[in-house]
Formats: sequence, structure tokens, C-alpha cells
Amino acid sequence: MRLVRFGGARTGILLELPTGPHVLDVVASVGALSPGDPISNGILNGILKDGGTWGPLIQHWDSARVGLGKLVQIASSTPDHPGLVIHRCAEVDAMPKSTKAGEIVAAAIEADLRWVRVLARNAVARSSRLE
Repeated sequence: MRLVRFGGARTGILLELPTGPHVLDVVASVGALSPGDPISNGILNGILKDGGTWGPLIQHWDSARVGLGKLVQIASSTPDHPGLVIHRCAEVDAMPKSTKAGEIVAAAIEADLRWVRVLARNAVARSSRLE
């Protein structure tokens, strides 16, 4: 799963759809999880609303990844789902100017959270093994 910051402090998931690369706006799309999964909806909204940082997202990864995975699944199978907000990559600022040096703006996270690859503003991409 590849998470990105865009449009200021919004969290997105980078998707490769048949029409090209897109960014799924996570908070704007959590409604697609309701009413079938109100728990994932609440978890993601609680962690990421108002431009929340990714620290709590990683801390609560076991719970958050379920909802994120469901959003990816919905977007992959039904990209025109009315509850999803998806932008073409060319339409979004994936490296917002408002970020501070060293702030994480993209992360590729393995499902089991053992490897996290992050890209910090003004820094080289790096990988970290979490144990």
C-alpha cells in the first residue's frame, strides 16, 4: 500500500487504475465503507481527519489497514463508486509546499508492517525494517 500526502495535509492511497495512476482521498472516501463497516469508518476518520499525522495511523495499523484495504478493494473493482473521491495524479500536488523538511509525504507499507519505505520532503527515500 502506497500512502501519499497531497493537497496540503490530506492522506491518499496511490492507485494504479486502468486509466492510469490515481490518488484515493482516504477521509473523503470513508463513507464508502458505511454502513457495512462503521468501525473502519470511525477508525480512519478519527486518525486522519483534519490532516492528522501518520504516527497514529502506524500505531493503530492493525485496525487501520482493514479499512484502507477495503477502500483499495472498492476503488479497484468499482472506481466510479459514488462514495469514493479519486483524483488523477496529474491533478494533485503530491509534495505539498506546506510540509516541513523531514516530514513524511509518502510511505509504502507492507501489509504486515515489517517494512516501511518513506519519502520525506527534501530527503532521499529510505527503507526501515520494523520489528
